[in-house]
Amino acid sequence: MKTTQKKSIFICLIILLLVLGLASNGIFTLGTLGVFAQSTDSPKTVPRTVLAELFVQGSCSTCPTAEFCLEDLVWRYGTSKLILVQEHLWGDGYDIPETNARYNWYVGDSKKGTPDLFIDGLTKRLQDLSCDCVEGNYECYKDAIDKELTRPSLLDISASKTISESKYIIEGSVKNISDTPLKDLAVCGMVGKEGDAPGLYNYIQDIFTFQNIPTLLPGATFNFKFIPEISLVRKSEIDEEKETLHLVIFVQNLETKKVLQAFYIE
Repeated sequence: MKTTQKKSIFICLIILLLVLGLASNGIFTLGTLGVFAQSTDSPKTVPRTVLAELFVQGSCSTCPTAEFCLEDLVWRYGTSKLILVQEHLWGDGYDIPETNARYNWYVGDSKKGTPDLFIDGLTKRLQDLSCDCVEGNYECYKDAIDKELTRPSLLDISASKTISESKYIIEGSVKNISDTPLKDLAVCGMVGKEGDAPGLYNYIQDIFTFQNIPTLLPGATFNFKFIPEISLVRKSEIDEEKETLHLVIFVQNLETKKVLQAFYIE
């Protein structure tokens, strides 16, 4: 056999061995139609952001303790981990029909009273204070929030805001990053103001109408758009800065009333 023929056979054998080796490692799949690339992307992991809804009332003597503990936890964790909204009730001057309706939706015929804390909706409810001391309540809230933070998120929320004619326009998407279909979901949101007085950290001024999400298959995306009712107004004619508003988007299961994921719009 000539030398050139031996070299050709040797080269072909090397190529064949390389292809077989790559196929055995899952990089290529050999089939009747040829060689295909195989995706090796792993599912995206998204950290959970907890939504803490604290229902309060102006004449409630124990609400300031709950407010103090939770506001301190927000500063500790940041809005990428914990979003706190304060929803006032029962004609205290800061409530709105939507906050009263949402509380009734959660509670139904069960016991009502403030402070009433819902961590990711009905995932965890902590009514009243756990003890008389601030430290005890702080640890109680922290333990419940930490437990929820360990749960993997099934959804990835993205959203942004634009301003048009003194109003915010919020647009974004919800993506199913799990490996199972998700149903009975709706996307919602809130707008809160920040007042100077105690108990007015991110107190809610508008709650959006639920937008129902069709059964969301793995990898599927649902797009949404909200235009809050609240207008952007100046603090005064002298102060050129607009009021600070907090914008929150979340996805909730309408059957279990559990919040699956939340997102704070910077």
